[in-house]
Amino acid sequence: MKLFGILLCCWVFAVGATPVLTTVHSGQSQHWTLAQLQQQLPVQQVSLDDPSYNQRKNYRGFNFSKLLEKTGFPPLQDDDTLVLTASDGYAPTLAAAQLQQQLAMLVFAEAGKPDFEFTPLQQGKGLISPAPFYLVWPGVGKAAEHFAWPYQLVKIELIRFRDRYAQVIPAAGASAQVQQGFSLFKQHCLKCHSINLQGGVLGPELNAPKNVTEYWQQHDLKAFIKKPESYRYQSKMPAFHFFSDAEIDAVLAYLQQMKQQKIKR
Repeated sequence: MKLFGILLCCWVFAVGATPVLTTVHSGQSQHWTLAQLQQQLPVQQVSLDDPSYNQRKNYRGFNFSKLLEKTGFPPLQDDDTLVLTASDGYAPTLAAAQLQQQLAMLVFAEAGKPDFEFTPLQQGKGLISPAPFYLVWPGVGKAAEHFAWPYQLVKIELIRFRDRYAQVIPAAGASAQVQQGFSLFKQHCLKCHSINLQGGVLGPELNAPKNVTEYWQQHDLKAFIKKPESYRYQSKMPAFHFFSDAEIDAVLAYLQQMKQQKIKR
């Protein structure tokens, strides 16, 4: 299946404005208000252990796979990728295979509260609302850290990963360790960081014009990845305490490889 920039979602969420969902598919655009989505989809309540709040939460929202279907998305193929972009630039990717294995919900409010109303959530040094939309994963339990939980969701785009992120892929013939590091980086790091200006913008660019391994000592990088707050209080970067030492070494091997693949401007 050929994909040419299939987009879901450009939400306008400003004071006094009604959030509008724009779906773009095969050159056709359609705009959805929450009321229109509710006419197409049943609103469901879901209760789950939320890793963003570190407590049990109850939400109202839509089955995410059904929402994609009702807003015109074609059936997802195994090699398809969804890019989920938040208003602050956080942009995790979601493999179609992962979505096919687990239930995801796109929620728009806490249960018992008005539409788009959530308890403020601590992010770095401030408090924010997850509105307008927040993607959650009921039932994943302790595996929650292996899934993307983007809030303030404003755009979802269906792509082929190689088409959008060609500059982050290690060269053919890279070692097995580098390939493992790339897989981990793609799943956990690309959502916030870019390589060669491709990826998230919430965190710093890590390869160009200088690779992060050129100005951070390796032992500091390893410790920072494990526990960012041991270096910066109220760091926005989460602690990757679940990474083994071998997995961190693989990520660093990938970054070392990308030193040889810098873009030039």
